[in-house]
Amino acid sequence: MGRRRWGYALSLLIILPGIVALILNSAAGRGALDWGIDFTGGNFFQWQLQQPFEVGDVRQIVDRFAIGQSVIQKSGQEVLVRTRPLPAGTKQALLDAMRTRFGSVTVLREDEVGPKIGRELRTIALVAVIVGLALQVIYIAIRFKSIRYAVAADVALLHDLLVVTGVFALTRKEVNSSFVAVLLTVVGYSINDTIVIFDRIRENLAQRTREPFDRLVNRSILEALVRSINTALTTILAIAAVYLFGGSTIHDFAFGLMVGIFTGGYSSILNASPILVDWHLWSERRRHPAAATASPVTVLPGGRRDKRG
Repeated sequence: MGRRRWGYALSLLIILPGIVALILNSAAGRGALDWGIDFTGGNFFQWQLQQPFEVGDVRQIVDRFAIGQSVIQKSGQEVLVRTRPLPAGTKQALLDAMRTRFGSVTVLREDEVGPKIGRELRTIALVAVIVGLALQVIYIAIRFKSIRYAVAADVALLHDLLVVTGVFALTRKEVNSSFVAVLLTVVGYSINDTIVIFDRIRENLAQRTREPFDRLVNRSILEALVRSINTALTTILAIAAVYLFGGSTIHDFAFGLMVGIFTGGYSSILNASPILVDWHLWSERRRHPAAATASPVTVLPGGRRDKRG
């Protein structure tokens, strides 16, 4: 904990490029993020093909119409295609091209999502993330009987979400409904990792040792460090396999998860716990202005003070 300022600096260094990318993308008129069809509106087609096909075969035809961004998924002999809003003539021409290439093509479904609905979905997604963060604050505050733990954990969570969002802004990867799932998954993983460390801190505090608080937190982190690293590594390896062999349709989803789990693993150590230490030391300085910065443990999980000594 003596070098916790370095952890803050590293986190800021990681976040900063993403924030700059968000600002520059917005200033360039491209949009801070590359919003996908889910949030901008577009067309949805579900066709059944009689001939065997691959996603790449369908994409060649779709790209021929200069549609731009599109999502193509295969399910047995059915193919699902999502595109930007298309004129009626282009939709019919696309269907004709599919029939020319694959013969019989049965239209199972054809829908259109307007820009207004896309904006509403974007708002709903943002509200879902905010509500999730708020519920985390309430849960942790109740569980640890202190708002300090809740605020420290949520600051670390915000860091993780900013990193993932910034990486998507830098790489211009599509932001769709899967991106929201990535954010919520990262929130769940990060908060679980943080709670493991906080639980160890609480257990050590319950022993009522006279160890300085910053050293106690440092010892608690070391006790949980191997578990945190092993969990992060095994999870990232599993997701890396999905990224490599799962197909192009889930590349961005797996990529976002790998970034989020990596940041969630280190933010619990370099952000959440140091914030807890700094808050404690600041509180002690307010109570005892002449006390040393590394004061003995005085705050127990419920906010009680150890009167010994």
